[in-house]
Order: sequence, then C-alpha cells, then structure tokens
Amino acid sequence: MSDFNKYCKEAALEELPSSEDEEDIGDEDTCSAQDLAAQFQLQYKPQDECSVSLQRDYVLSLSADQGFNRVAVGLSSSAVHIYNLDAGSGKLSNFSFLPPTESNAVSICGVRFLDEGPHNILVGTTDGYVRLYDLRLKGEQARFKYTQHLSVAPVPKSISCFDRNANGRIVCCGTNQFHSNVFLVFYDVRERRQMGVYCDSHEDDITSVRFHAQNPDILATGSVDGLINVFNVQEADEDEALLNTFNTESSVARLQWHRNVYDKDIISCITTTGDFKSYESEEGDEACSFERPDVTAAIRRKNASNFNLIGAHNQEDGEVFLLAGTNFNKGEILRSVSVTTKNTLQPLANFQGNKQIVRESLYDSKRRLLITGGESGIVTVWSQESSGSTVVGDKLKVKKEKKSRKQAPY
Repeated sequence: MSDFNKYCKEAALEELPSSEDEEDIGDEDTCSAQDLAAQFQLQYKPQDECSVSLQRDYVLSLSADQGFNRVAVGLSSSAVHIYNLDAGSGKLSNFSFLPPTESNAVSICGVRFLDEGPHNILVGTTDGYVRLYDLRLKGEQARFKYTQHLSVAPVPKSISCFDRNANGRIVCCGTNQFHSNVFLVFYDVRERRQMGVYCDSHEDDITSVRFHAQNPDILATGSVDGLINVFNVQEADEDEALLNTFNTESSVARLQWHRNVYDKDIISCITTTGDFKSYESEEGDEACSFERPDVTAAIRRKNASNFNLIGAHNQEDGEVFLLAGTNFNKGEILRSVSVTTKNTLQPLANFQGNKQIVRESLYDSKRRLLITGGESGIVTVWSQESSGSTVVGDKLKVKKEKKSRKQAPY
C-alpha cells in the first residue's frame, strides 16, 4: 500500500476550525460589475486545480523550484505533496508524497526547495525538526534539530518558521517564546551541524525568517513584538550581526524581499492585522504604508472586517502587487492591486472562480502564473484569461498518487 493510501485510510485527524465555518458578515463591492471590469483590467481564471487531501487539511505553505517546474505543498497535517507543473499548459501532475508525522498535534511550518534544482527539499514541522529530502531517493537524507549548549538558555523543542539562504548552505529556524526567550537557530546544511543561535534581538514569537534572494549572508526576521531585524549572518556575535531594526508598531505576520526602481533592497511586511508596510533595508526609511481599510478599498470592497491580505509578489518589471481576498462567501473574492512608484494602490487583476479562503500564494512573473492554496485544501493554478484559455469545471479532482517517489535514476 502506498504512503498516500495508508495515510488516507488510517489517519484520524481532528478537523481544524476554519474561517469558512464562521457566519458571513455582509459585504459587497463598492462599484458596479462594469466598473470592476474596467478597473481590474487583468482577468484570471483557474488553469488547473486539485484537492490535496481527503481529510480537511489546510494548505499552509507553498514553494517552487527556481524554474517553477515543481511545486511543494505543505499541509496542516504535516504531509507534503509535490507536483510537477507543465510549463506550457499550466497543469499539475502528482510527483511525490511525503507522509505526515506520527503525531496529530504536529503541523507544517514551511517547505522550501534547498537549491536551484527541483530535487532537494526542506520540510519544517512544529515539533522542532527541519528534514531534508532528495526526491530521487527514498526517505529523509538529513534532520536538523536543536542541540543544547551550556552557554545558551534552554531552547523550545518546537519551531515556528524557517528559511534557507541563497546558496543553500545555511538554514535558519525561528522559535516561539520559551522561558521569556526567543531564538534564531542556524544550521550548516553541508556539514549537517548546528552553527549557533541569536537570542537577544526579539522579545516575542518569531513569525517570519527570510533570507535575501541573492545575498546569502543577509537575513530579515519578524516577530509578534513588531520588530523587523536585518542581520549579516557572517557575524557570529549577534550585536555585530544586527544591521538594522524597524518597528512596525504592530505584529509581523510575513516578510518578503523586493527591489525598487532605484535598485535598492526593500523589505515588505504584512501584519497580523492586515496592514502592509515596506522599508528600505539599508537606509532604514519607510517606503510605504497601507492600513487594512486602504487595501480593502483598493480591491473595491466595503467591509474591512472580512478582508484578508495574503501576500506581496514581485512582477517582472520590478513592481510589487498585493494579493488580497475576503472571508465573505467562503473566500469567493480574490483580487490584486499594484503598489505604484507614487506609493498608491492601483487595481490590477480579478481572479474569478475562487473556491476557498486563500492562505498562501506563489507567483511566476515570467509566465504570469499564480498558485494559491488555502483552507479547503485546494491548490489552484491561475492564468490570465484569453480566447484560447482552458477553464477547469466546478468539479474538483483528487489525483491518484504514484506509488514511487522516484522519477528516474541519476
């Protein structure tokens, strides 16, 4: 019996509370359908979509290899599905399945491809492990877990987030608060060893760690304490490593790196209250700031209490767009707005046919494909609508898993 079939038949996972269970609070567009079509000039439809689980699992994490030919999907059950994405058709096909941990209390806290290729993948789980898999082989190839040092206060056995650096050499894990301390723990991937910890720069749960996409030594971290810290991880001493600190005066939910028109590094932040802020990482200046009602109005919706800011993505021309939706009518509304050079929000795209409250997203700027996952366990590939586009029907398919994790020998 395959891992997937065994999982589906034997798993007895408790159903997670869902935003979709909540009673909808009234909401509507602020303009007519004709005005919407005129303002959101890009129209997207599902190119392909599938349900990743027979259980009620959330999609909590998405990652793609550099060529955007393979996509990893991390679930709330701690299982991971890996799909091949056809470059021409935008269709998903099953490639591999990594089963969940034995404990029902463990969830995914991130999935990341280790390097430029599509074979090596890191899977972080809330029980404190980051596991390395080679998808050409069976079983995990390495496991990273904190080892206590006498010089450092006790570190929790769980992690909340992780990332790897640009050359795939270092993994950094963030923890929740434990005995009034929070930690950034570093591992050397090649030598399979722990390198050290930072433990003084945050005062509450660490919610996001993001290495710079090109510079392997630069790391941004965000926390419930509202701070965004930028480090040079070449420095072993934490005080010397800390390059800059930004106070969002809120609680950080997720971070992303961008590059502005002046070729300067920008760090964007989505807060837990649905605000968007960005900062020039070197100068320390705030680049722009939009509160929850601002973005709600920009996607042409009335009720900010239903609003859900999902992600900030880089476009091919260097501009940034925000993907946003609402919890109204099980997440039916999904739209994007671009952040202009004048620091205003401009309607960009309308995504028609959304079936869930979206929690995570990926964007391929070259092909202009968006991939979303959310609370109904659906992975959707969105493409810009054209006369020859293919639209998936209302009936979702649960694709049959392959029994082997191997694609081909070396």
